[in-house]
Parts: sequence; C-alpha cells; structure tokens
Amino acid sequence: MKTLVIDSHKGTNKPTTNLHWQNARTLATALGGDLIWSYPGVNDAIKGGYDRIVFVHASHYAYTDYAWLEASPDAKLFYITNEYNLGEPRTLWMAAKAGRRYTVLANHPHAASKVVMKYVDEWQLHNLNALCYAPKGEPQQDASGCIYWGSFRKGRTPYFQKYLASGAVTISTHQKNREKFEAIGVSGPFIPRLDIDGGGLTRFRTALYIEDEVTHTHYNYLANRFYEALSWGVLPVFDESCRGTVDKSGYADATFVTGPDAISNAGLVPSAWGAQALVERENVVAALVAEIRR
Repeated sequence: MKTLVIDSHKGTNKPTTNLHWQNARTLATALGGDLIWSYPGVNDAIKGGYDRIVFVHASHYAYTDYAWLEASPDAKLFYITNEYNLGEPRTLWMAAKAGRRYTVLANHPHAASKVVMKYVDEWQLHNLNALCYAPKGEPQQDASGCIYWGSFRKGRTPYFQKYLASGAVTISTHQKNREKFEAIGVSGPFIPRLDIDGGGLTRFRTALYIEDEVTHTHYNYLANRFYEALSWGVLPVFDESCRGTVDKSGYADATFVTGPDAISNAGLVPSAWGAQALVERENVVAALVAEIRR
C-alpha cells in the first residue's frame, strides 16, 4: 500500500522542531510512506499512484498543490487534527468540493470542530497528543519557578488573568503575542519562545496547565504541553477547572491548584506517568496505522 502524508508546516525541506511536523514524520515512518510539506519546490515533481493520502494539521499558509490529490484520484483521504478551531486544509477542501470524501482522526468531538461534516464519512477519536511524548531528560538541579508557553488563546482569557497577571508564572511566547497578553492585564515576565526539544523546559520546576473553556465540556485528551512537560520531567500543575479532563485521561495523583500562590507547593512528577504516556504513544501509533491501512 502506497501512502502519502501531507503536513501543514511551511519552511525549508530540512527536518524541523515543529511539533505537528514531527508527528507527521512519526506517522509517515510507521506507515512506510512519503512525507511532504510546504517547502520550496514541493510541487515541482508531483507523484501519483497513492492508495492513501493523510493530511496532518491545517494551515492557511500551506501551499502543497491540489495536483497531488488529482494524481491519485482513487486514494482514500484522511485528516488528522488535534485543534478544534481549525477547519480543513485548503487542498482537502478542494477535493471535498470535487466530490471526494474523507475520514477524520481527531482528539476532539466533531461538535466542537469547524470541520464541515457534510464531506466526512467517519469521525474517530484518538489521543493524538500522546504522539509527542518521549522521555528526554530531567529538570536541572537548580530548576525553579513555573512556566507557561504558547500563543495567546482567547478561550483561556479568564485563566491567563488568574495566573499570569501576578508575575508568579514566566510566559514563553513569540513577541507578536505580547500585546494580546498585555491587553488583558498580563505584564509578564516574558521570555522568548523556548527551545523545548533542546531542553528549554528544564530550567523550570513546574508547568502551568490550563485549557480553553470549550474543552471543559468537549473532552480533548490532555494537551501537547502535558506530554512535552512530562518528556522533560517537569511537573504539570493543573488549574482546578481541568479536573474533568485529567480524570478522564486516567492520570492519578495530579496536582491541582486554585491560584498562583499554591503553585510553589507542588511536588514531583508521579513515577508511573512516564510509563503510562509511553504506552499511550505506542497505542495511538498502532491505532492510526491500523485505521489508515484498513
């Protein structure tokens, strides 16, 4: 079976630390398939004859050409997404409008998604975020403080104001996001985006875990940040509003807090969590491969 994996990442044709790209590479390797993304020259030599075409994530900036799908008119199509507020990739949407249908492999229910269900044959739930787990190291001996990293998300505004306005949590984000944080009363301390693959998290003892309000009622598995923190032995500290997600995910002895003052009393990562995350990763890879090859 010949498989093509199309990731939404835009950049050079070299490997990247982009998390979605890494997940796409993991899947392409497990499937024995080809992997393309939006790099210069990607559309110069269109290949055909694929039995399966798998889209990973979506981006308005991706420019893999629709000709890739036209060259494999009978390929079964899949869309893998762990972001509920994204719709379909542009080229997949073009295929749908031309009459082709596809299967969604997501970590959130379709009720929370922007994907148009009219063109979807099947919607399956998988713990996609576990793909990014891999034991990589431990915090530095002098690690201290709590870190929050990522972009500004409107759905987390109440929790940003609750935890990030006091100065108790360091915020790692792109410069372009700072104005959005500052507009809601968050003044830092800010630091540039961490090199997580390079061990940037190991400077910190704990990682703040908050989630979008919609996730409280639409189970989304634990986020990438949980598995990224766990990969480096950094303790995720959960706002109490995340209790439903944690309970459904089955991670016992989690640390919950009600405000920034309680974070400093957090303990260590439970010893069983690493093994549990590794099993989850192995299981989701096997499940995705089995479904795509079915």
